[in-house]
Amino acid sequence: MVKAFVLVLVLAAPVSAQPLPVDGLASAFPTANERHWADVASWGTVLAAVALDTKASWDRPDRGRAFALQGVRLGVNYGAVFLVKALVHRERPCAPSCGSDNPDYSFYSAHTALAFQTIGGPKLAISLPLAVSTGGLRVAAGKHWLTDVLVGAGAGLLTSQIR
Repeated sequence: MVKAFVLVLVLAAPVSAQPLPVDGLASAFPTANERHWADVASWGTVLAAVALDTKASWDRPDRGRAFALQGVRLGVNYGAVFLVKALVHRERPCAPSCGSDNPDYSFYSAHTALAFQTIGGPKLAISLPLAVSTGGLRVAAGKHWLTDVLVGAGAGLLTSQIR
């Protein structure tokens, strides 16, 4: 568990506070209405992934341990995400008008990390598409750069190992 947290911090070390050339490979939807609905949909996909992970924990014979480990995954994930966000201060693609989101908290995507941490709980055929679509929708909503969601996916996969 500590190794995963340290690895996330190491992944964040070389990241520039500016977008990288690879970030130009994916861009936000062109209209504000489309970006809004991509943002709303990204909340739906991540909540569905977490709900299915919770259901998978409930179905385990050792459900008390499964719920405790799910709490540890959430805590490690959020702790790492917000520590890195506070250290990196990368500007979101939507800055300065990002609504309620902090315009300097782009790196890395908490939604994507949270969705990918559910891999290993529900069936992969369900959890993987939800996780991938969460990341894609965060980019489409203009909330994150491509590299934000790629690192978020990696961090989520690392924390998914806490089972």
